[in-house]
Amino acid sequence: MRARSLLFAVAFAVAAMLPATAQDVGKVVEIHVNRVKPGMTAQYEVGRKKHMGWHKAQKDAWSWYTWEVLTGKFTGSYVVGTFQHHWKDFDGREKFNQADGADATASMGAYLAGEEMSYYTFRDDMSMAPETSSPAVPLLSVTHYMLTPTGTTDFVETVKKINEAARKTNTPQAGPSHWYQLSNGGDAPHFVIVGERAGWANFAPATDKTLDAMMEEAYGKEQGAAILALGRKAIQSIYTEALQYRPDLSYVAGR
Repeated sequence: MRARSLLFAVAFAVAAMLPATAQDVGKVVEIHVNRVKPGMTAQYEVGRKKHMGWHKAQKDAWSWYTWEVLTGKFTGSYVVGTFQHHWKDFDGREKFNQADGADATASMGAYLAGEEMSYYTFRDDMSMAPETSSPAVPLLSVTHYMLTPTGTTDFVETVKKINEAARKTNTPQAGPSHWYQLSNGGDAPHFVIVGERAGWANFAPATDKTLDAMMEEAYGKEQGAAILALGRKAIQSIYTEALQYRPDLSYVAGR
């Protein structure tokens, strides 16, 4: 899909502004992508459940959420993430992580074709909804934006102006969504917008109004077009996927 039409989707993936929390909530997310060997999905899921049982037995204070990838080139893989951390939280867990890795290898290692680990930072300045501590919704719409090396500032400012235009024009939204920026563990600049979806029906646009029309309504024809042109120029490539939450393969601390 062209960058123009996918950037258009941004405006309809943001949520209405909610009050900010006063708590000192971390913004760092740790993500693991598990690629399963062909024909070993059932074995992997048994191993993943067993490993989440290990986290429960250890009374791990961190929650670990698991999603199954339903579309795209990583279909059949699994995404495991833990949210709302500060960078300092990752210090002092060396002994725990060593035991964690050993149990994960014993439980799932034989069924994995590969694994990637990365860190993202929640961009509250780009998001129109606060990040939730429990991202356990049925489906996620995930759009990855790979930018040009010098495109970060223009892209970020464009997204902010799109959000402002959505508020000004009261444009309906498809559901709450959150922006993340890759901090470590992959090609950059890399931004991701994650939209919450209650069902497949919510993947449909919430309005027939185009992004260009919304921006013209908010800023006027020339200024609206100029804002979008700057943001679109910053985009090098775009990738989309849908994820399904797997509560049976997740661990929520305190439960």
